[in-house]
Amino acid sequence: MAELKSEGQCVFCNEVFDRAVISRHLKTHFTKMEKTIDNENSYHIKVENDPRYGKSPYFLNLWVSHKARFEDIDDFLRGIWVECCGHMSSFTDIETRKKNRKAPYVFDFNFNFDFDKKNEVEIDMSKKVSKLFYEKQKIEYQYDFGTTTTLLITVVAVLPIKAPQIITLLSRNEPLELVCETCKKEPATQICSVHGYNGEDNIFCKKCAKKHAKICEDFDDYAAMPIVNSPRMGECGYEGGSIDKKRDGVFAKK
Repeated sequence: MAELKSEGQCVFCNEVFDRAVISRHLKTHFTKMEKTIDNENSYHIKVENDPRYGKSPYFLNLWVSHKARFEDIDDFLRGIWVECCGHMSSFTDIETRKKNRKAPYVFDFNFNFDFDKKNEVEIDMSKKVSKLFYEKQKIEYQYDFGTTTTLLITVVAVLPIKAPQIITLLSRNEPLELVCETCKKEPATQICSVHGYNGEDNIFCKKCAKKHAKICEDFDDYAAMPIVNSPRMGECGYEGGSIDKKRDGVFAKK
């Protein structure tokens, strides 16, 4: 599949920018605000797929209040991108994990090893982000420890600005231009969760989905899933989010 165009609309000016430049564009708006708003820290964070698992066009830019807790970010990510079946989730400070993995094992004279130094330390969901966030920090977020969706959170900037609410959506990638793999013409509306691993077509427009159902006995039963604007598309029972629904679906053909 060709690389998909990834761009998002700025919440402040409604202009659309490429993923590579939108963070820098948002900075220009924040710089103007610093001159007019009473100082109170907040945070600009970027959320995207963990690059260890391949390049992805999905992204979010969020404005987070210093009053927010990690459970607030968890709730937001569930609502916009990942929630399907009430799975567990976690946050891990990547730098802390690296340090812990380098730490030596500790043991007492009874030869009882302390493996806590080697464990991946999770961030307490009730912890305030202001107690942990710093510029350029990277945090791993995982949802569902079976069919896992792994996201990378980067603290783009610590802002001397009061945020308008706990979490504000600054930008999100527009619906990807996913075209039916069978006819190669129409926007894809459904994905088959059991096809696509061996080079078979697995995303279809409405018309081609009906044809696929005739040769895939699992399609109508359980394998047909909707095209949604999320890195969790096609996984487990995910069928779309509850936040920013207008951008959570099929792209409009021009």
